[in-house]
Amino acid sequence: MKLKRIIAGVSAVVMAVSAMSFSAFSTVADEPANDVFDNLNQEQITNAMEPGWNVGNQLEASDKGTPDETIWQPSKKQITPELIKAVKAQGFKSIRIPISYLSKIGAAPNYTIDAAWLDRIKEVVDYCVNEGLYAIINMHGDGYNSVQGGWLLCNAPDEKQPEIKAKYAACWEQIANKFKDYDEHLIFESMNEEFDGVTHGKNVNKTYYSNINAYNQTFVDTVRKTGGNNAKRWLLIPGWNTNIELTVGDYGFALPTDTNRDPSIPAGEQRIMISVHYYDPYGFCGTENPSEVGYTAVWGTDTEKKAIRDQFTRCYVSFVSKGYPVVIGEYGAIDKTYNNPDSATYRALYVSEVCKAARARGLVPVYWDNGFNGNNGFALFDRETNEVTQQGMIDSIMAAYEGEPEPFEVDIPLDKSQALALIYASKNATTIIKGTADASMAGAVKVRYLFDCASDVAFNQYSEIDMFANVAGTETAKVIMGSSDLTGAAKCEGVMELAKPIKAGDSYTFSASTLSWKNDAKDYVYLIRCIEFIDANGNVIKTIDKSNKPSEPVKNNPVTNSPTTTKTPPAKKTTISPAAVKKAKDKATKAMKQAKITKLTAKSKAKKKITVSWKKVKNAKGYQVQVAAKKNFKKSILKKFTNKTKLTVKSSKIKSKKTYYVRARAYATYKDKNGKAQKVYSKWSKKVRKIKAK
Repeated sequence: MKLKRIIAGVSAVVMAVSAMSFSAFSTVADEPANDVFDNLNQEQITNAMEPGWNVGNQLEASDKGTPDETIWQPSKKQITPELIKAVKAQGFKSIRIPISYLSKIGAAPNYTIDAAWLDRIKEVVDYCVNEGLYAIINMHGDGYNSVQGGWLLCNAPDEKQPEIKAKYAACWEQIANKFKDYDEHLIFESMNEEFDGVTHGKNVNKTYYSNINAYNQTFVDTVRKTGGNNAKRWLLIPGWNTNIELTVGDYGFALPTDTNRDPSIPAGEQRIMISVHYYDPYGFCGTENPSEVGYTAVWGTDTEKKAIRDQFTRCYVSFVSKGYPVVIGEYGAIDKTYNNPDSATYRALYVSEVCKAARARGLVPVYWDNGFNGNNGFALFDRETNEVTQQGMIDSIMAAYEGEPEPFEVDIPLDKSQALALIYASKNATTIIKGTADASMAGAVKVRYLFDCASDVAFNQYSEIDMFANVAGTETAKVIMGSSDLTGAAKCEGVMELAKPIKAGDSYTFSASTLSWKNDAKDYVYLIRCIEFIDANGNVIKTIDKSNKPSEPVKNNPVTNSPTTTKTPPAKKTTISPAAVKKAKDKATKAMKQAKITKLTAKSKAKKKITVSWKKVKNAKGYQVQVAAKKNFKKSILKKFTNKTKLTVKSSKIKSKKTYYVRARAYATYKDKNGKAQKVYSKWSKKVRKIKAK
């Protein structure tokens, strides 16, 4: 919650630490229930939701513990369909709707939520989904220590926790049942910025964090068990205060199990999203008083831009790369034109960099708009007139989604089971490899250590690694000082020049140690990927990793008195070669160049309902169907993917006696270098079908 204003006597304590277009309609099949809900995978849901916008300081606003939709708004105006249409017209594809319940919840044991309040929430959700937008609803102010009536408190005494969890489960059961028939356009978010209200650094209370994890598990179990579309809906959960560092680092965050989801979801896919917020640096994004430490109205150095990329890379490595989409549920920067006339320019640059970095890494950015324009306001729209107030910022957001995403590559940290060696904080050096040099090492004058930082340690100026070599009795040593601020950095390197070249037959021992002054590691500090031997011409003449590590002397098993052997698992592959990607893409492209939709029909047997069918295309992975009110398809009312050959749509947007136009195309897929599926399309069906709705 970012109020950024004291309105009507209500103050909010704020601390922030941190392509596909789908229709507004539910799809309905004549028989299969699955057509009601489109099981979008990770890539599809991410593409469908980005970029997003918050209708903040409305349904989560409260006065003395009672939710009041207008109390924090200068205009005193409720959310309207016209506002949502204005947001959509600017290109936003999802809307986060923060919601507080507080005094709207009745007494134990039923904890009944006020029916009129749930109906109002439903109205606002309908404003969004009827426009084809994705809607996120949550439980917002109920988890705030600073909000009167807040009760979902992770720092409440242990004896209070069973009551809190019972109330939380009862509330989400009611909310989930209210919306169980909504399709994939609705996403539930468990809570908002949940923490003890005090701790913003790394000294997180483990008991409080375990309570947050328990709330998330209760949320997932409760929603799933209500059945219907809730059994397959994407669910969004946060870590401590939605802070990136305290969610991706080893501070206590635990993913909930999702054992009650619908069996139609493929076993290898997730239906859990991770919620984070991003207001860094806070001195630029949120600090209002020019006299406060850190305050600035200027932003945009290379270092500041890199900080965004590094933080989002950590989200990618920890979650996105493992199948869990990350939603930046709030980000933004306040208007400081009063301090710097170029404030709008710096803010536009900031949101541009956030969106470009998020898009490249598969994160969904959702801008925080609190409805306040002027000094220290976050707003992009005037909620009284529904007019745009910060067109430059919106244009910067939308420009980030034009063309191809910015290039992005990341080296995934190696699993420790694949390490050549693990280095712990110790005064003693750890032996990495030892043995006798063969001809393949002869002539090496340098060695290079490739290593990863532990996930909870930054390789910075305080986290050095000491490298040692003993070749034929001659010692060489070098200290490699850190330079990257990226926690969990992969493929860092340190090069050491040997005291003398290696000769065949030389005995050798290579080792390393660290005292890591900033030692936050819960396990090892550094993971050694491999050691490379380099000759006088700079060529790598030999590499030793886990797969070809020199064998240690065989030790007999004391029980069987027979040699003990250990199988070494193969090294993980993290990318697909460019040649393999090109070959797969060429194959898919060739198949789709030949593909034709040879039969396409459209009919309307019932009011406000259109059924489209087509003939199966050989080699097609799936199909895309488009329905529009005009033959040129400029204003599409439906653009949907399916792997079936029949699709039925039903919606109040389909007007009786009005003519609609339908076309379809097939697509094949190939995997890019990161193993992600990419689509290649055939041409649209040559013949466009038109149909008059009943």
